[in-house]
Amino acid sequence: MNVIIESPANPRIKQLVKLRESPRHRKERGRFFVEGAEDLLTLARAGRTVEEVYFSCDIEKEREEHEWLDEFESKGVETIEISKQAYAKASYRSAGHGMIGVVRSWDLGLEAHGMMGNGPVVVLDEVEKPGNLGAILRSVEAFGGEGVILSDPTVDFFNPNVVRSSRGLMGSVPVISGSKAEVMEWLQNSGRRILATSSHAQEGFGVREDPSALAFVFGSEKWGLGEYWKKQEMEWVRIPMKGTASSLNLNVSVACLLYEHNRT
Repeated sequence: MNVIIESPANPRIKQLVKLRESPRHRKERGRFFVEGAEDLLTLARAGRTVEEVYFSCDIEKEREEHEWLDEFESKGVETIEISKQAYAKASYRSAGHGMIGVVRSWDLGLEAHGMMGNGPVVVLDEVEKPGNLGAILRSVEAFGGEGVILSDPTVDFFNPNVVRSSRGLMGSVPVISGSKAEVMEWLQNSGRRILATSSHAQEGFGVREDPSALAFVFGSEKWGLGEYWKKQEMEWVRIPMKGTASSLNLNVSVACLLYEHNRT
């Protein structure tokens, strides 16, 4: 903690703003922006590389957060004190105090996690809302999902909203990404039963005595699963509902099917 930054115009603060705002900058640097001590610790404890931690002087008043700083320093992370004004400039939440970190990105290629284990896998086709993706990662972790596969995603996985809504669990849930064709080949090679989800499907997914490893395929928030998936050999299922709602939020749909799967 030998560096103190006072000015919001400091080059390091400007770099934090770029990481927060620009997907292109995140990709070029291979780094991403994280705000919040607990999220940073969750990432660090999952084995992800936290390179820098910035904190405002007010954080010294919080004993727990001071202990967190000690933990980061014990891991060799550079910790940098900044003024309230500098923190507010960099902050995602426009706060005057707290903790911001720079974390190294990692590979999301399909080869990164082999076939995974026997738990359920969630496939998200053309997911576009970072908040939804982060929430889904929390649901997958909570219900024992094996991992998430992103098919032609339009969202930046390292967007601050993904970090925030996943509460840092994005670092511990296996996530891989590829084109539709690449994802379909991966699923077929994995030997899993592939269940495509649609509100128009005839069969409802419920408790079943079936030991098979499963993959649940979900479409985009706006359009659902498109023509590519309709041409594939898959089983189509829906979430049984008693009300008049025609569909559910994507994260809610994922949580419903994972919970139901756990009842088998």
